[in-house]
Amino acid sequence: MKRTVFLIGIPFLVTLYFGFIFSSKGCNYVMANHPDKLIDFNHKSHLSKYFPENGLSKDDCTICHDYYPNGRFKGLPTVAECTSCHDRNAPSKDAGPNVARRKPMFDEYKDTDKPWGSFAKQPGLVYFSHKVVMTAKYEDGRLKARCGSCHGDKADSMNAAAIKGKMLMGQCEDCHTALNISNKCAVCHD
Repeated sequence: MKRTVFLIGIPFLVTLYFGFIFSSKGCNYVMANHPDKLIDFNHKSHLSKYFPENGLSKDDCTICHDYYPNGRFKGLPTVAECTSCHDRNAPSKDAGPNVARRKPMFDEYKDTDKPWGSFAKQPGLVYFSHKVVMTAKYEDGRLKARCGSCHGDKADSMNAAAIKGKMLMGQCEDCHTALNISNKCAVCHD
């Protein structure tokens, strides 16, 4: 009897273990967002031009990632928003320390294009409002969350790679608990 358990049980458990590992890795890959980054972006060089001499902090991401008038988050900027600084008719060589130069890479895109994909796409069953989270304050007036809470320190990043891992429900719940925000299902799920 012991020999039968050993000959059948051990291979069964080993197969089960490796099957779990492979399916887990496959599921994680499928669930993760793998966006196209057609144009690499250097946050550090852009933000160093804006703060602190202009009175902005590295957490003021609304320079490029703003809200529509109805309060909905725009997300990634369009080429038109980029070319509002990087004028298509400006010189492509450096014209001075405070002048944004022309970026020839934008010539192949329309103004409405967004040549970046987002790592932060939420599944359809999740409702997330940047406006609500980014304007929530403690009783003493301090903001509860900043962009880096979820996205990492983009101010010092030199490319468009993800800084933090994918947002899992547990991370959201931990943040809700730390900021005294309800963890009831209906807060984030319809």
